[in-house]
Amino acid sequence: MQVRGFSLVEVLIASLIIMLGVSGVVSLQSAYMRSDAQTSNRHAALRLAQNKFDDLRQFEAIESAAGIIAYNDIADNAGGTITPGQVDVTLGTDGKFHSFYRNWQVEDKYFSDTTGDGVADTWMDRVTLLGRGLPLPPFPAQKQVTVTVEWVDTKGNTMTIAVDGNIAPVSLAHSFHAVNESDNVKAQPQVPFTPGSAPDVISYNLGNNQQVEASKPLPESINQGNNHLVELSSYRYVSSGQKHKLVKQQDFLTLSCKCKLAGSGNGYTPAMTVLKGDELVDLPGYPEVKDTGVVADNQQPARCDVCCRDHHDNMNMVASEAYYRLEGGLPHSHYDSVGGGNFTKATQIGDPYIENCRFKRINGFYELSPDWQLVDIIAFEASFLDTQTALDDYRKYITGLIASRISNLPVSSSLASRALQVPPGDYQLIARGIYLDRMTSSHLATVQAKLAANDPLWQQIVPFYDINLTLLASWHADNPVIATVTSETMETVIDPVNHYYSTYSRGRVTGIVDGVTNINVGSYAGNAGITGTLPLSPDEYSQLFADHIQVQVDSSASAP
Repeated sequence: MQVRGFSLVEVLIASLIIMLGVSGVVSLQSAYMRSDAQTSNRHAALRLAQNKFDDLRQFEAIESAAGIIAYNDIADNAGGTITPGQVDVTLGTDGKFHSFYRNWQVEDKYFSDTTGDGVADTWMDRVTLLGRGLPLPPFPAQKQVTVTVEWVDTKGNTMTIAVDGNIAPVSLAHSFHAVNESDNVKAQPQVPFTPGSAPDVISYNLGNNQQVEASKPLPESINQGNNHLVELSSYRYVSSGQKHKLVKQQDFLTLSCKCKLAGSGNGYTPAMTVLKGDELVDLPGYPEVKDTGVVADNQQPARCDVCCRDHHDNMNMVASEAYYRLEGGLPHSHYDSVGGGNFTKATQIGDPYIENCRFKRINGFYELSPDWQLVDIIAFEASFLDTQTALDDYRKYITGLIASRISNLPVSSSLASRALQVPPGDYQLIARGIYLDRMTSSHLATVQAKLAANDPLWQQIVPFYDINLTLLASWHADNPVIATVTSETMETVIDPVNHYYSTYSRGRVTGIVDGVTNINVGSYAGNAGITGTLPLSPDEYSQLFADHIQVQVDSSASAP
């Protein structure tokens, strides 16, 4: 019997086939990587354009004036606080900067009377208006803005997106109704509302068919990844059967900034939520001479100029209960973090410090507000609240927790066990933070009296929030050999409906081998807990709220 080997020609042909196959796989993988990079770049460019639109809309007055952001200042590459030109952004986890170039063009539009009947009927630009001999109004009825963002893709091609929008001269804070409120002002159109669902969104019954809930926070990583901005909203609505009507919406924006001390100057106290009768009312801040700050560089996001300038307290503000936060009962100091829980205090003009600020939309504008106050953080597996009984027990516990904090009493209720016994695999954990805004002494006394009288409507006058902290808190496992948990770097959430927990992952447990370990979650008590950034001071560093879930990985167990 003959044993025949491979000839040289056959070996060469086989090698060629393998080489072509491997080359195809490598080419396909490279194509996928380029496609993913292009998508990330496009999303980042779109976000940069949207940021500029938001920035242009935050004018404080219509007419131009020194030191005031005005509607009339909006022009080509002018207006707002964000400057045109290059912006470096960190995308992905490679730590590399990607450069984008942002510019905008503005065309003023006027709605004018072309027939002489006293009724405006035609949109025209400035040149056309003057060319027809018509009078030029003191400001345009609309500014048509096109924000353009350019970047170079992985092939060296220049890519561009252009986003168009209109900005109207509507300054609600200075409108007639804001200054001269009548009874008819409060008559608002009925707006349908779609409630969220557990475990992402938890609603609470306030009495009289009123419900309240907070949206999922939308983190945004901007300016080279050094700043974080988080947006969320609180909704109060009335439920009647299957119909829900929005009564009140509160929009919050919390962002991190880098600042420098600027010495004594004019700043503003925080906007305060106060109790008037049985209604919560938002009052804008007022001018106060105090320490101030400025942004550390031109890479800080919009509103950091206000954050750095105004987020300072003095004893006058403490005495009037209009302050941002206290440290040991005194106005807070400012620090630069050097890592590991160590801080350098900023004391001289020009000293750098880190800052986190909370803004609330009032009369159409974001106003700087007192810091967030976390009172508890709670973690559970995503299916923990799937049954109505579990959901009702959770709400009962949170309501009891808030009542206890207000009344300075121990918490009387408790949650069912949240320990997990699961087979190896992946499981999403949820972390929720319970926040209770500081109330003035008279406001607090009113709430305490309602609680003592067992008034079922006490929650209607309490500013509290149950917020999903899953993508904002820090996670770690005691024994990563048994089970790991994700705590990835914060990224911009583009699609919160379909891609929320997949944009970047936190709280995702992977059971590996049989055994028991604890999965821990933590969040700082103040604004840093919302921005997901470093604490601002030694005081905030010491206020870390934590919770844990015991996870038993058992190959014989069934998945929840």
